[in-house]
Formats: sequence, structure tokens, C-alpha cells
Amino acid sequence: MAQHASFGAGARSDSPRGEVTAAGAPAGDELSGALREVLTLTQLARAELAQRLGMPLTNVEAVEHVVMARGAGEPIGPVELSRRLGVTSAAGTQSVNRLVAEGHMTRGPHPRDRRRQVLDVTDSGFGHVMGELAPLLGLLQQAGDGLTDPERAGALRYLEQVAAAYQAYLSGEAPA
Repeated sequence: MAQHASFGAGARSDSPRGEVTAAGAPAGDELSGALREVLTLTQLARAELAQRLGMPLTNVEAVEHVVMARGAGEPIGPVELSRRLGVTSAAGTQSVNRLVAEGHMTRGPHPRDRRRQVLDVTDSGFGHVMGELAPLLGLLQQAGDGLTDPERAGALRYLEQVAAAYQAYLSGEAPA
């Protein structure tokens, strides 16, 4: 794999916590550097997945959002999908139309509000994506296999705190 630079890379791993770079960003430490590397590789893997599936990245992300919403028991419609993708309603509708035409997704009436539509991923669409994604998910599962219970607990605590940081940032609660 080609070398790449993570956003914020170049921070010294031996920098004390709380140190700030010349650009005003936290210098970070080995843990935050490893997280940046994972985030960068995640973006690269998503682009690779889209290429392997022969789908635009936005469509892969659309399928992911619909699957996640279904798993959470919260149906998602075209308007909410567009919002989550960060695209206009017209662009979101175009992606949905393409995914429906390709047999990856369906539209149907909302179970409680017949004026709205909900989206779902077809079995064949789910199988198409999972056929390419399953090997990566297996490798990620194996990554934690050798961890002791205390190591797993520490990793889980860190990831939960990272998720909380993202939630704070997204909700506008992060300090300026």
C-alpha cells in the first residue's frame, strides 16, 4: 500500500499531552496518532470498497446509512438520507433512483406516516455489498482476538470516549 499522510501527521509521538502545534492543533501522542491512521485507512478502504463494487462512494454510503437505520429500528427516508449524506435533496433522490433501478434498494410507505417514504436495502443489494465487505469485517474482528480482558476494556473505553467526542463535535458542544 502506498504511504500517505494522515491529517495532523507530523506530530511527534513523544510530544507531551496538551502541547499545541504551530497551526494551533493539539500535537497528540501515539494513541491519537494511531487513531488518525485508522481514520485515514477507513476513508481509503471505503473508496476501495466503492471501486470494487463498481458504485459511486455516495451510493455505498447511502446503502450503509439505510442498513444502519434498519438495524437501529428507525426507518430512514430519502430526505433524511440526503441530510446524512450531506447532499441536496435532488442529489439524494438521484442516488436513491439509481440504487432502486439497480435493484439495491426499495422505497415503501412509512409504517406510521403514509405520506412519507422509507428506504430499505434489498437482499441482493445487501449481499452485493457484504460480499466485498465481509473479508474486511473478518480482519477487523481478528484484530481484537489476542487482547486480554483488561486490554479489551481499555480499548473499548477509549473508543467510547472517541465516539462521545465525535458526538459532541457534531452537536456543536465541542469547545471552540
